[in-house]
Amino acid sequence: MNGTSVRVLSPITALAAVCAVACGSSGDKGSSACTTPEIVGTVFGGTGTASLSGTGTLPDGIKDGLEVGVLIDLPNESLGVLPDDIFMTNDRVCGKSVRYTAKALSAGTYRLGFDIHDPNSDSTDALFEGESTTDFTVTDGQALMLDVTFQLNPK
Repeated sequence: MNGTSVRVLSPITALAAVCAVACGSSGDKGSSACTTPEIVGTVFGGTGTASLSGTGTLPDGIKDGLEVGVLIDLPNESLGVLPDDIFMTNDRVCGKSVRYTAKALSAGTYRLGFDIHDPNSDSTDALFEGESTTDFTVTDGQALMLDVTFQLNPK
């Protein structure tokens, strides 16, 4: 999980990313009164019965108003948490915290990741990517509460 990982971008994820950039979301775009982003959704392709909820602390240097995504990092790939309501999700950075709930996790050991995008850009390339400093393990049916600190991945 500390090695190079491949970001999985399926046709559905690509469509969601394009639509999220083109259509926007309900995040506070340039508002002076922003709120902590909260990503609640299902792990892409997830069929498990476990869930993970908590708050992540983002690294310094990430500006308010950028779009944050939550990822479940596996040894060789990362799977996005697709928001339950992609058009109404508050996914804009506001301060250093992001709240998350990732549903449909299979039993196993994972690491939580994040990516940051510019919602005003046509590019789907991440401006920042990183991961938590620790792994977590879930069992079938478990509802794990875990707060994490994120670190940037070297480019």
